[in-house]
Amino acid sequence: MSFLLRAVRRLATVPLVRKLTSVTPLLRLSYSLRATLVQERARFVRNELRRGPVTGTYHLRESGIGVAIRHHTGDVMVLDEIFSQREYEPPPGIDLRDVGRAVDLGANIGLFGAWLLGRCREAEVVAYEADPANAAVHRLTIEVNGLEDRWRLVEAFAATQDGTTSFTTGLHAVSHEGEGMEVRVVDVLPYLADADLVKVDIEGAEWPILADSRFRELQARLVVLEYHAEGSPQLDAAAAAGQALTDAAYEVHHAVRKPAFGAGLLWGVRR
Repeated sequence: MSFLLRAVRRLATVPLVRKLTSVTPLLRLSYSLRATLVQERARFVRNELRRGPVTGTYHLRESGIGVAIRHHTGDVMVLDEIFSQREYEPPPGIDLRDVGRAVDLGANIGLFGAWLLGRCREAEVVAYEADPANAAVHRLTIEVNGLEDRWRLVEAFAATQDGTTSFTTGLHAVSHEGEGMEVRVVDVLPYLADADLVKVDIEGAEWPILADSRFRELQARLVVLEYHAEGSPQLDAAAAAGQALTDAAYEVHHAVRKPAFGAGLLWGVRR
């Protein structure tokens, strides 16, 4: 079935097929193939093919960790990116089993936390997510796993100083700072001090954090960063992100590149 998913992804890049995916029933059928990533396959397919939207809870096939997914949304594609395409696969030789504390900036519905806990069962995760709808699903994921004591969600926008900001909600994985509701802002730099792993995916709001002098004093062994062209101090966002990690004494490993979205993924490994 993993071969079938790869074939579907390749076909989706063909112009004619890409047009067909705009047909809702075909899109729902394509999304339903991600049922192979969870133990409750039949229920996943039913929920994806039903007429109305629904939030379902499942257990990942490879680890048994529970996840919550909003069907008929981009949540299914994030599930695919992390657990099928394995976008967060660390560089060769990097072992995540000894990660004691991880901080997840831009935690969305908790799929990165679920991925990490599948690799490192004893890790403590502190997650920051500003979109209330995403946070509600994230809390459901935490509850499904019964990990309220080791997996903490902070409903706030990650930045370099406390306050409030306007935030565009309801865009699922790409909700971002902009016109919309007012949300709490937290200066996250002090909370990164004792982290073993820091994950950053905050839709362009990463640049002020990367530019802060306190980031260059970060002691985390690992940083995984999704950079975005929006807000980049250089035309080449990948180079700017890599330089920020280098300046903080990290060895940079380029992972996934997403030129169509002006984004990409880097790992920083403490030298």
